[in-house]
Amino acid sequence: MNAQSKNLIFSGIAFAAVAVAALFVFNGSWAETDFSEQAKKTLAQTVPAESTARPLFNVPAAETFFEKEKSALAPATGSAMPPLASVPAKKPRRALASFHCAGQICIDAETGETLSARDHFVLCPPASVTKVMTAYLILEAIQTGKITLADPVTASRRAQSMGGTQVHLAAGEINSVDDLLFALMIQSANDAAVALAEHLCGNVESFVSLMNIRARELGMSRTTFSTPHGLPVSARERAAGKRPDMTCAADLALLSRALLHRFPEIFRYCASKTYLFRANRPGVQPLPMSNHNKLLWNFESCDGLKTGWTNAGASIVTTASRGNKRVIAVVLGGLVKNKKGEIDPKTSQQERNQRAAELMFEGFEKIDALKYAPTPQNNFSASANGASLFNPPKL
Repeated sequence: MNAQSKNLIFSGIAFAAVAVAALFVFNGSWAETDFSEQAKKTLAQTVPAESTARPLFNVPAAETFFEKEKSALAPATGSAMPPLASVPAKKPRRALASFHCAGQICIDAETGETLSARDHFVLCPPASVTKVMTAYLILEAIQTGKITLADPVTASRRAQSMGGTQVHLAAGEINSVDDLLFALMIQSANDAAVALAEHLCGNVESFVSLMNIRARELGMSRTTFSTPHGLPVSARERAAGKRPDMTCAADLALLSRALLHRFPEIFRYCASKTYLFRANRPGVQPLPMSNHNKLLWNFESCDGLKTGWTNAGASIVTTASRGNKRVIAVVLGGLVKNKKGEIDPKTSQQERNQRAAELMFEGFEKIDALKYAPTPQNNFSASANGASLFNPPKL
């Protein structure tokens, strides 16, 4: 083979190599551009417009409990798989055979899959579980910049006049949105619910209209709200045409999943076991509050969400996580009667909790999460003196 032939062969090989490299770069660039555009389209379809607003809380994102909760909702992949539990999970006792509820459901918080359900479309008053929607709207308003955590909220006479569970707001008393959210979710304060509703919308009626609009947008087709707190409607109100809050277990699960995904900041309030309301206020007696959700103490890794009780029954929406799996359980209108055939409030609430614990345990079993260690409990409760972790100005 002469020198000229060798040069032609080498030239051909070099040309082929360059052509292959160019094709690879072109295809890679095209694929990257295509993926980027597709990702933008997907995000535009799945992320609410409000998510482009300023962050809800101005804190280092990497260190917040909220970011850890978001990661707990993400599916496990490869090395992200959580550690296996060192000891078997303790199965909760079953609720008493005498416990009956209007409906119940347990779902996978990430996928929305129904893990178990019974009578989950049956309508029943939700009592103070209504406040889950109240919290949703307040956090939404904070996220979109309509109000802030530090906003001073002046209690009205209407807020002062609320019965049931309360923090005893006096007309003219001023508290921050932040403190009132603690009162709403820990104390289940009806007066705090009214104060927050009036602060956002000017009056309770406009706030309730917004509750129903948002319920429809979330797909809660069987739900109708009448109050921001869930108290029963009086005979006088019924005569005027007002009806009680009404929903079903399936709709409450839908609402709770939307709340946890869109506003994981809710854990700041619902995961706190105690809080000192009106702390560090000169001349004002502080009010210690203890969360009504006893599963925060009794079910490992439970970190929310809301309880409710009226004569219509004991209700609860609760959530817990193991590894990177989370479940949401709803028990609606639970009742236990005593030997005289009368409703037993204390036992009804205790057995409501047990049924919710059963649902969560069995839910974890179905999604194969019991083998993983419970998600570590973060020290996310407010400090003993009631100071906010985000330090809103004192009022």
